[in-house]
Amino acid sequence: MKQFIERIENGKEYVITTNGTLLDEDFAKWCFEESGKNVRINMSHDGKTCADRGADPALLDEKVKMLLKYQEDTLIQLVYTEQTLPDLYDNVLHLSGLGVKNVSAALDGFASPADPDSFGDLMREQWDKLGHLHGVSMHELTAKRKFIKENIRPKCEICKKKVYINWDGNFYPCIQFQNLSGFRCGDVNTGILTKEAEKAHPDYSVMSARCDGCEIRDYCRNSCACRKMGTTGTLTDISEAACMEEQVHILTALEQIAESQRRKKKTEEKPVKQSGKSVT
Repeated sequence: MKQFIERIENGKEYVITTNGTLLDEDFAKWCFEESGKNVRINMSHDGKTCADRGADPALLDEKVKMLLKYQEDTLIQLVYTEQTLPDLYDNVLHLSGLGVKNVSAALDGFASPADPDSFGDLMREQWDKLGHLHGVSMHELTAKRKFIKENIRPKCEICKKKVYINWDGNFYPCIQFQNLSGFRCGDVNTGILTKEAEKAHPDYSVMSARCDGCEIRDYCRNSCACRKMGTTGTLTDISEAACMEEQVHILTALEQIAESQRRKKKTEEKPVKQSGKSVT
């Protein structure tokens, strides 16, 4: 990572995503104080129940605290499963207790709930609670509010916003396409072959057929090729669970916007005292 950061010129930002287990203070200090570059470290931590996924919560807690000393707005990336969904709010609350202010919570790509209706109700309940959690910015809800307020439609463009650099120097559009030769889009010697990639995959950013007629599809990110590939192994469809999660995010964000507008209106209508008189 040091070699990449030191040798790549004209990079605006260098983002490292790590599970934190090998993260040490010397490297964190180098990134934020000595490299002279705009480096960010995102860390994976699933909260109190991450032991179920083979991680030691106490170890990760200490790594988070260390990282926060150098990067106060560190983004913690949490993955939840069908089994850990009931603990989602409590796990985010645990991260908040460590001082974390920014959290991204994503459903495991392989989730396939046995009872979709109950699963959807529980997901709605958990995200409603997260939407009212003070002191923590939930990445998914923040992004959704921005898209809705500014009328921005999420775009997925192959090799234009980001590129995944493999260990062997080959480039792929995103991590879900790692080592899939048909999606290789250059390497460290030839550069990024954007035009060739666009020509080879014209269906890269198509919406799933399940989105036809959906009233909230304009705010949906299910055209994301990485998301489609990660949940169905194709570029043309999204899993039912991922579709459900996206609906919950959008509906929660819409409710947050409506609530904010109600508060603003109430404040504007509040009587103001002037010269001993109450005026509206």
